[in-house]
Amino acid sequence: MSHQGKTKVVTLGDTEIRATRNEIGINIACNSTNSTDRAHNIRVTVSVGDGKDWVTTNTFDFRQVAAGQTASESAVMGASFQGELPDDPKIYIDSVIYY
Repeated sequence: MSHQGKTKVVTLGDTEIRATRNEIGINIACNSTNSTDRAHNIRVTVSVGDGKDWVTTNTFDFRQVAAGQTASESAVMGASFQGELPDDPKIYIDSVIYY
């Protein structure tokens, strides 16, 4: 894990997650590169939590990513949380599945 300003960057293989806390939740940007020699679907599951008892999970499902291409999508996580979001959220890449 690394930081770029207020953004946390977590990588696992060819997948990168960028997480930035803002006033409405935690903005998650998911970028996953297909480093194989043919098109694949890629499913990335990401969890964000406070390291104690609160956690939220999101799945990014990229369809038919061409060989050598990067798929990107973003989502706001934790927007419906009924409490104070963590100032230092824990970011996890739970899984990356090629299928």
